[in-house]
Amino acid sequence: MVSNTCFYKMVIVLVALVGFAFEGYAKQITLVLAADMPDISSPESGRYAELKGLLDWYREQHPPVFFVFGGGSMGPSAMSSFDRGSHIVDILNTLEPDVMGVTKREFSYFEDELSLRAYEAAFPIVASNVIDKRFDEIPDGLFNTVIVEKQGIKMGVISLLNERIIEEYLLQHITVLDPREASERAAGQLRAQGADIVLLHYSFPFTFVPELIESNVIDVAVMSDTRLREKYPTVATHDRTLMLAESGSVIVATVTVGNDTVTLENSTHYALNTLTANQAVQLQVDSYQMRLDRLLDEQIGVWKTDVVTTTSDVRSTENIFANFITDSMRLYAQSDVAFINGGSIRGNATYLKSDTITRRDITTELPFRSSLVRINVTGKQLLDGLENGLSQFEFLKGGFPHFSGMTVEFSPNNPVGERVLKVSISGEPLEESATYSLATTDYLANGGDGYVSFSQQTQPRYVTDFDVLVSDLVIQQIRIMQGVTGDIEGRMINMQDGR
Repeated sequence: MVSNTCFYKMVIVLVALVGFAFEGYAKQITLVLAADMPDISSPESGRYAELKGLLDWYREQHPPVFFVFGGGSMGPSAMSSFDRGSHIVDILNTLEPDVMGVTKREFSYFEDELSLRAYEAAFPIVASNVIDKRFDEIPDGLFNTVIVEKQGIKMGVISLLNERIIEEYLLQHITVLDPREASERAAGQLRAQGADIVLLHYSFPFTFVPELIESNVIDVAVMSDTRLREKYPTVATHDRTLMLAESGSVIVATVTVGNDTVTLENSTHYALNTLTANQAVQLQVDSYQMRLDRLLDEQIGVWKTDVVTTTSDVRSTENIFANFITDSMRLYAQSDVAFINGGSIRGNATYLKSDTITRRDITTELPFRSSLVRINVTGKQLLDGLENGLSQFEFLKGGFPHFSGMTVEFSPNNPVGERVLKVSISGEPLEESATYSLATTDYLANGGDGYVSFSQQTQPRYVTDFDVLVSDLVIQQIRIMQGVTGDIEGRMINMQDGR
């Protein structure tokens, strides 16, 4: 017969052995990644209701589910031009992400609007290498890192930005810290706080990310840029990297978390438009869509010729719609030259001759609230601006120039800084020492997208602010002309291929 003392000792030993067994037992989590969903009207990427349906199923069938939303969605879009992305946060609150990473698009309406959206969000928004210079700390409302805990598993999240956001979005109050140093520091802090898995979110192809995984600084990396393959021929990856590189898709992955190891077991890509929609979220989206329709379905003219505004077209060659925009700006401002960047045209659409033009079309094409200004610049400043706009021609960057009152010959195969071959203004050769009046956006006039030459005060600037949005100006001109017409006139000639 076993004594009570011996019995209790046996129980203690068994409990200890069971505890040891469970401590060493590997646990599995389901990781869901979605991002780049700025336009609720998009038949591909606007599928929040379908995303909710997928999340509900996995949360019921394969818990615990960690839903990481990779940002890229607060702008630009037609609706965001009215509410600065507030409707996106409202819909996401219904989907209940565990965390959201910041990308450059979250700064579409600048730092303070992002802070307001962060306070509206029922989930943490993370930016791990960004400092607001006004306060010498992370922008108000954002988190440097965050730990999400479910069923005893703690996942720490880091989110990195590239310093180019300052130039692209003209962020006056932001400093971007070295991304590698910031991620290593943040990972150390998360480990010290007991994180079982450290996840890094990023939207720029940092080459050091695989090294961080290999050295176990981080465990899993998730890249969210659905236009990545358009912009970069090769991207450094690792077998524990998840790449959300297609618009309108979502990734679901199984991750095994052991005592000292984290393994990415498998991953599945779903096309959102093939999934079943959650009806409650669909009603929420439809409600916003109805409000937008009332604002934007007004007919303002017709397309009098076929017009293409695809990303590849507006960022690589002369474009009919861009010509119409810059002609309208130059006419209104009575300037020598008018100038915009291809990245300001966002519709990525094709319009056929005789199709109706609505206010929605123009708001979608020109979603940023850019104002028209006129400044005085030298010929040298114009030339430097052109070189900047052509410096990343091969990467289809948004700085690609479009203009009125000027013709340019260039060669993209020449070294950066030497790509402009010939410039004429009103039929006369550009004179670097001469002064020209330039109609442009307030964004470019302040040095946005690398156009720092436009912001340099080499002479009295005489900035004229017309207090009119470029989008409203274009709508007004369409009404006057009863549509959009034009042709490819040879304003921008690529001497490499004769375009």
